[in-house]
Amino acid sequence: MTDTSEAPSRAAPDAGESISTLRWLRAAGWLAAMLPLVMFIAASAYLYRVDVQRARLAVERVARVAEEHAQKVFETNIALIRRALDLLGDRPTPDLLADEARLHEALKRMTEGLTQLQGIFALDGAGTMIATNRAFPAPHQIDFSDREFFKHHRAGGMQPYVSEYLTSRTTGEPFFDISMRRTLADGSFGGAVSTSLRPGYFHDFYRQFVGDDNQVGVALVRVDGTVLASWPEPPTASDTGGGTLWTVKGDAQVARQKVPGGGEGFLADRAIPGYGVRVLAWMPWSAVLAPWFGQIALLAALMLPISAGLVFLTRVAEQKTRRSLEAYEELRLESGRRQRVEDVLRQAQKLEAVGRLTGGVAHDFNNLLTIVHTNAYLLKRGPHGLADNAQLAAIGRAVETGTRLTRQLLSFSRAQPLRPETISLQRHLPAALEIIKTAVGSRIRVNCDVHPSCAPVKVDTAELELALLNVCINARDAMPDGGDLYVAARNATLGELPGYEGAFVVIDVRDVGVGIRPDVIEHVFEPFYTTKAVGQGTGLGLSQVYGFCVSTGGTAIVDSRLGEGTTIRMFLPAAAGPALDEDDTRPAPAVALDGVRVLLVEDNDEVAEATAAVLTASGARVTRAVDADDARRKIGAMPALDVVLSDIVMPGSMNGIQLAKVLRAERPELPVVLTSGYSEQTSEATALGLDVIPKPASPQTLASAIAARVRATAASQAAPGV
Repeated sequence: MTDTSEAPSRAAPDAGESISTLRWLRAAGWLAAMLPLVMFIAASAYLYRVDVQRARLAVERVARVAEEHAQKVFETNIALIRRALDLLGDRPTPDLLADEARLHEALKRMTEGLTQLQGIFALDGAGTMIATNRAFPAPHQIDFSDREFFKHHRAGGMQPYVSEYLTSRTTGEPFFDISMRRTLADGSFGGAVSTSLRPGYFHDFYRQFVGDDNQVGVALVRVDGTVLASWPEPPTASDTGGGTLWTVKGDAQVARQKVPGGGEGFLADRAIPGYGVRVLAWMPWSAVLAPWFGQIALLAALMLPISAGLVFLTRVAEQKTRRSLEAYEELRLESGRRQRVEDVLRQAQKLEAVGRLTGGVAHDFNNLLTIVHTNAYLLKRGPHGLADNAQLAAIGRAVETGTRLTRQLLSFSRAQPLRPETISLQRHLPAALEIIKTAVGSRIRVNCDVHPSCAPVKVDTAELELALLNVCINARDAMPDGGDLYVAARNATLGELPGYEGAFVVIDVRDVGVGIRPDVIEHVFEPFYTTKAVGQGTGLGLSQVYGFCVSTGGTAIVDSRLGEGTTIRMFLPAAAGPALDEDDTRPAPAVALDGVRVLLVEDNDEVAEATAAVLTASGARVTRAVDADDARRKIGAMPALDVVLSDIVMPGSMNGIQLAKVLRAERPELPVVLTSGYSEQTSEATALGLDVIPKPASPQTLASAIAARVRATAASQAAPGV
């Protein structure tokens, strides 16, 4: 009992002392922390002001020097251009070309020692190079009339013009031009003289002047935001006009604002008068604060260690807990981000798989349609008197419907090139709306009105139908309780579409729905912009409508009032020629291929058999090859051959395009015609100048294409000098 009673009596004072000591240590720790902290804050504030002012002055100095440097370079080039204009005088182009050797030597002497100069070029009024210091004779075959600076001067621009960032068509070098108009004595346009400056010259000057620490950036920028030269990074495709341009403030004062590359910093924007060019100098805020951070770090190292040591002991547990919680939160956020990325990737893979599957199905379906279409044609032309047979006519209509369906599937899979054709909206629009009525539902009453004088338009019918469907579905969603949808087509009135020349046709789609808010209207044609709930819209519908109209040479306009409805106007250029007669179902006259020797390269036996029968019925003599290798063997054994008809997609070592390239090199006199039901290389074939016939093609189309290619080849071989 005695030992037990004495132990608490001794422990109690120890505990009290510990608590008291802890309190004193804590108080001493707070005192040791607060006094140096106050001094540290005061010193840091003073150093902050000093470093910010230093950065402001540095940016201003760089901008001023860069402005003076650019001004001198531009003035030197203008003086050089004026000397060249004096050298050219008022002489006509033939005289100048006759004197090109002397002009070349004079230009070389004038430009010696100018390291910033890539070259000087004298152009006539047609955009043809008269003389240059870089080569003699000058490359007269290059046409400069499409250059921006040439168009400016040809339109009457008298002031010096600084071009966009360009690439040489002969050497691939980057450059930008300073040019002046050449005006003849009678006041007419005589061409232009331009000097090409090397962006690398400015880049090197900025690097040498600013240094390699990358703290200060400087750029030479046109007033439209196009970057001509910059440091520390050279211009990118987006900087030089391929994407979002740099914002030019037009403010010579150094101010804290958004700087190139993102984020904030000090930016100076100084104009070079008379050239439409400005010099930007900037320092990111991180670079502004970097010296300050170093100074306060040293200050902290001198003033705070003792205070931090005392406070550290009382903060260890809290800091550990805080770090653990922060790590847990970061892990949770990272897991959420990764899950969202995986979901997006999974959805993208699904869409890609659906697109590939759709394209493959459409390709196989086109082969089936080719077989059906071709054999139906052969039955009509056969000796059984079936030309007017109703069942065969129904088969033909079904083939046409299937063809349109495959075109829509290929459009979804992005494997269908545009196939514009001239159509009559008086016939096509009501038929298209019959299909759309099913999509919008029975609660929407679709009204169609096409003016009798409405001109034909040249469009891809599948894209037109898709655009109409997208607009009508948007209108349906704007009328949840049902209502009237009005679709009308008419000729645009004069001046209805400012800024566009020529005749246009307007397709108006008007609903009586809820309308669009004014702050939303300007965004409705932007991809992925939607005000619908999640899962109810992708934001791609109206962007497809706008893209379709622009691809035809027109545009789309939206007009809406809240509570009254919305009108989408699609402006399409009026076609010059007559519309296709969609009601004429009579077979076109057959094209004779009498005696034409055709090598048919097709891996599908049934397609090959049907195609060979059609060509034989037209008078051709057909030999079949199953793939490109087989075709090359048979061509080697058949020197007497008029044309090769090949599918693009084939098994084996080569596809149809590769076979055409080989034959163009080995047998240039042998024409090649390609067919395709689905091919990602169709645009490549078209770019190579090859004829591509889409599957399924009518026998008349097939025979006409072969006959036209054979005639064109024969004519080119018979031409003098060939």
